[in-house]
Amino acid sequence: MMRFKAKYICLIAIILCSCGGNKKSNKEKFDPNIWTDNFTYEQTSTSEDETISIPYVEKNGVKYIAVKINGGPTFDMIVDTGCSGVLISIKEAQYLAQSGLLTEDDYRGNALSSIADGSIVENMVFNIKEMIIGGKIVCSDVDVTVSNNISAPMLLGNGVFDRISSFSIDNANKQIIFHL
Repeated sequence: MMRFKAKYICLIAIILCSCGGNKKSNKEKFDPNIWTDNFTYEQTSTSEDETISIPYVEKNGVKYIAVKINGGPTFDMIVDTGCSGVLISIKEAQYLAQSGLLTEDDYRGNALSSIADGSIVENMVFNIKEMIIGGKIVCSDVDVTVSNNISAPMLLGNGVFDRISSFSIDNANKQIIFHL
């Protein structure tokens, strides 16, 4: 019985520690191997516009929006209001690092994240100096979680949307309307 109580207490302690969600650990966990593989993306340019309506593309019921990271390439990111932050895969992080758009100085530490299946994983967190959404909305100093899953989708979540007063989705015209 005492053994069961000890295990139960340890389990509760682990759960409570994981509730910190974004608790960051020290920089010693930085993985220098993320800078090694080559990946290419098509770079597109966008123009500045006074409007705050940004078009999206829908594929299989999922909305994608163009996001330019640190003045580099434009990525199609999933609009995910269920995601508490912003997520990229290790593949995109490697590409940004090889392009000089993400450096070791941008590393913020590691964070625990709860993923869709309910499990808790530890991922690296980096500062993105500038994200331009749809060529129109600039967000500075955005913390981005880097998933160790090479095929993880890029998610634009509440780490960006919470900075904006409100937004709505115009499904008829396939646009996201940001109210700044």
